Amino acid sequence: MGFKTFKRVLKFFIPPIIILSIASVSYLRALDNYELGALDFRFRVRSVIAKIPVTDKVTMIEIGEDSIKKLGRFPFDRSYHAILIKALSEFGAKAIVFDIFFSEPQEHDRELEDAIRKAGNVYLPFAFDIDVKKRDRVISADDYLAKCLENFALLAKGTGHINIVPDIDGKFRRIPLYIRYGNGLYPYLSFLASCDYLGIPEKDIKILPGKYLLCGKELKIPLDDSSNMIVNFIGKWGGAYKHYSYVDVLQSYFAYIAGQKATLDLNEFKDKICIVGLTAAGTGDLHPSPFEVLYPGVGIHADLFNSMMNKKFIIRSSRDINLLILLILSLLMLLMILKTKPIKGLLALVTSVLFFIGISIYIFSFFDIWIDVVYPILAMAFVYISLTLYKYIVEWKKRITFENELGIAKKIQESFLPKAVPNIQGLDIASCMFTARQVGGDLYDFIEFDQEKLAVVIGDVSGKGIPASLFMAMVTGAVKFFATPQERPSDVLSMLNSKLIKESSSNLFVTMFYVIFDIKNKKMAYSNGGHLPLMHLSRGKGLEFLDTEVGAPLGLMEGPYSDKEVDIKIGDIFIFYTDGITEAMDARREMYGKERLASVVETHKVLSSKDILSAIERDVRKFEPRSKQHDDMTMVGIKII
Repeated sequence: MGFKTFKRVLKFFIPPIIILSIASVSYLRALDNYELGALDFRFRVRSVIAKIPVTDKVTMIEIGEDSIKKLGRFPFDRSYHAILIKALSEFGAKAIVFDIFFSEPQEHDRELEDAIRKAGNVYLPFAFDIDVKKRDRVISADDYLAKCLENFALLAKGTGHINIVPDIDGKFRRIPLYIRYGNGLYPYLSFLASCDYLGIPEKDIKILPGKYLLCGKELKIPLDDSSNMIVNFIGKWGGAYKHYSYVDVLQSYFAYIAGQKATLDLNEFKDKICIVGLTAAGTGDLHPSPFEVLYPGVGIHADLFNSMMNKKFIIRSSRDINLLILLILSLLMLLMILKTKPIKGLLALVTSVLFFIGISIYIFSFFDIWIDVVYPILAMAFVYISLTLYKYIVEWKKRITFENELGIAKKIQESFLPKAVPNIQGLDIASCMFTARQVGGDLYDFIEFDQEKLAVVIGDVSGKGIPASLFMAMVTGAVKFFATPQERPSDVLSMLNSKLIKESSSNLFVTMFYVIFDIKNKKMAYSNGGHLPLMHLSRGKGLEFLDTEVGAPLGLMEGPYSDKEVDIKIGDIFIFYTDGITEAMDARREMYGKERLASVVETHKVLSSKDILSAIERDVRKFEPRSKQHDDMTMVGIKII
């Protein structure tokens, strides 16, 4: 396989490999740690912008610092729990759900047994020893971690596990509604109590692993891949549901029995689901959640009850839907970036990302749908970076090619310029050219008729770059064709103008100053076609700028050109220049000008032509640095010696 064939094959396979890689990262959810952080952000935003329905049927009875301070070290004597059950039952609580283990016998178990039996609505927990790293369709357990005492379990209305599953970032957002143990499926404690409260019998509950859980005909709970329910957190702990202190309930009940005024109105527990659990700092039932570093387990039970009552569950869109969203957004970004420049492309990327984040927040806040955000954003950013980098590489290659072409053009242009100044008796000649780009539109040339007659031409083509340099080359060749010893300067310009008008279709034109030095007769004849005046410094007349009455730039329109003639003497200095010299600008946007040029020439008039031109260049560079040069600068200096 040749190198070119290999490059074609590589170009064919690279895009599909990149697309497949991005799709795989999304489909396998390899960056879920970041996606979970984006979910938490939406939880927090939703609590501010959306009105979330909260049931009034749930109350929480907290075993907080105040209860431990008054009743002593936890675990409490079970007679306290018995009294609590009596109080809640007597005042009409619909269900009493304990988030406290009763796995070891204690002294007053008989009192608690009697209270559980009489109440008939107590739910007690246990916990399985599960391996959360296993990716089963339904989480399975090998053994109990904390088993409810059998005598309590038999008397309770129901028992259920209280295992919760940590995500890869250590936060708890998922509940396994069922855990497989042996040949049976065991429900989550508050899910069991919720089904009883809603009148949903066990026979009407059907689980489709990894999909959803059907509770009767009207309730459908979405599940994740391991059949866990995503907790629909309402907000920070203590903000959504009514809370009561464990010890305050006991004291109020004692006051009620004694006929005294109670701190709490125990009638508030009528028809309520009462969740009893630890909230004191330092206890083992506090977990990190999307809202807080420490979120009590009783809060998760309350959020589950609320979801069941209001039929509001978090739905994570499927891998296929997320992948489709990712591909659509990537394609849209691809189309936008292809048609825009990098800066506008970056603006399009930022706008698209912000819009997509806004949409994801909206559908989560008002429809409880969780779509992936991190993967599509990374994909869009990857598309932008890849295409922008590709564009830069393509432009870089084009620039290299263009630079090479410019180098060739520069060499061609230089071939049309004099290789050296002519050696004419009686004339000290010097020249220089500094292009604003690699190639320029200025021109100058020397045409030797004989040892005593020399023609000098300087010109400036409109425009810059390669078009101007090509036009310059054509003009230079044409000047040599028309310039003869017999032709007057005005005739040369007139014939050249006619040729350019007829043959040029580039819409370019050229200004030109044409001079013939006659050393033998000590004369200098000249004609000007729209160019800058020629500077002449003589001992007798001082400094003057030579120009003609008529003469338009060449290549624009037919028109007359006139001649003039001056005497030349030893010591005379002639400076030809283009507008890149006089129109050079400093930081204040002021032009260099003819006056400053004349001052430099007069100051250095005793020097050679070459040294005079060098002095002019130094002064112009001081005025306008090379890095800011905006136009071609060309000069020819001739001194009569």
